[in-house]
Amino acid sequence: MDRIAAMNAFVRVVEAGTFTKAADTLDVPNATVTRLIQGLEEDLKVRLLHRTTRSVTVTPEGATYYERVVRLLAELTDIESSTRLSQGKPSGKVRVETAAAIGTMVIVPGMADFHRRYPDVEVELGVGNRRADVVAEGVDCAIRAGDVTEQLMVARRIGAFRFVTCATPAFLQMHGTPMTLEELRERPSVGMISARSIRALAFRFFDGESATELALDHKLVVNDTNSYVAAGLAGLGIIQAPSYAVGPAIKAGQLVPLLEDWRTPTMHVNVLYAPNRYLSAKVRAFIDWTVELFERNDELRIR
Repeated sequence: MDRIAAMNAFVRVVEAGTFTKAADTLDVPNATVTRLIQGLEEDLKVRLLHRTTRSVTVTPEGATYYERVVRLLAELTDIESSTRLSQGKPSGKVRVETAAAIGTMVIVPGMADFHRRYPDVEVELGVGNRRADVVAEGVDCAIRAGDVTEQLMVARRIGAFRFVTCATPAFLQMHGTPMTLEELRERPSVGMISARSIRALAFRFFDGESATELALDHKLVVNDTNSYVAAGLAGLGIIQAPSYAVGPAIKAGQLVPLLEDWRTPTMHVNVLYAPNRYLSAKVRAFIDWTVELFERNDELRIR
């Protein structure tokens, strides 16, 4: 039995909660995880997990073993990371999770530079509006915009952006340019539903003293920033979108910013990772590269 592989499988089962999820995150067959855990229990002569058809729970002995094994695996990762860093050759797979817009508009366009620097690192980028459970799903790091709700995660701030209210020149020629918030209410608009809401987000403004939220009536509501910007570019209504998502279109004259005397909220971007895992050379390389990537982007740089 490969003791290190068995220990790693045990840790993943505990963190993922099921053998199937653990197998998925390890990219091995379910039977392999089962065999490793059984071999580990037989070798230790102690039951580490209680198994039922619906769930897996940790025995008291298993909980104690888990705490010590996590530290041991972190030590081993530390040793390997230090060695690889000294050689300057991070390698292996990095699993990253982020929102679709950041993945599509920021991360993917910069990946050629990352691969040039780290040719031996494979990036598995998961994009979407669903927030993955970083620990349970074996994600190495997650890039998130907005408040950090995971209390047990390490969060490193890497960027910030504001929202821009805008529309196409053709739309404004047809419907007129709103000069006040009341006039904005009278124009067609497009709504955005976030991953954590069932209603369209209000348009938010700040005049330096008080905040105003406009709950508008939309003829179209979408749940993805890419589609949201596409709707704005199609002239379907006024949108209030992240500056990094509409910045290129504004520079190209495809969208016109509106109501610029009003400030809009600033959203922070963080990279999250589990605190009980030492940052391996490959993960550290990706995070440091992401910090540089955001710093080079005028719409995402922390000011």
